[in-house]
Amino acid sequence: MPIDHKILHLDHNHCRAICDEIGERLREAMALKSVEMPPQLQRLIDRLDELDNVWSPGIVPSIEDAQESTILAVLEPA
Repeated sequence: MPIDHKILHLDHNHCRAICDEIGERLREAMALKSVEMPPQLQRLIDRLDELDNVWSPGIVPSIEDAQESTILAVLEPA
């Protein structure tokens, strides 16, 4: 039976509750079928965990850098 999306109106709280319930049911279902993770995948996940603790520069310039480059662009003719 197709769902008429024009009639179905869910607010944020209901959508969140539905997502939480789906997640809980998936966790329960996956726990029953727990499978050993392949070693290569485990190494990659461990590496991601290591990289989370490593400082890296942001991709957005600092406000000071942005202000300085804006001032220079105004003062120096192209």
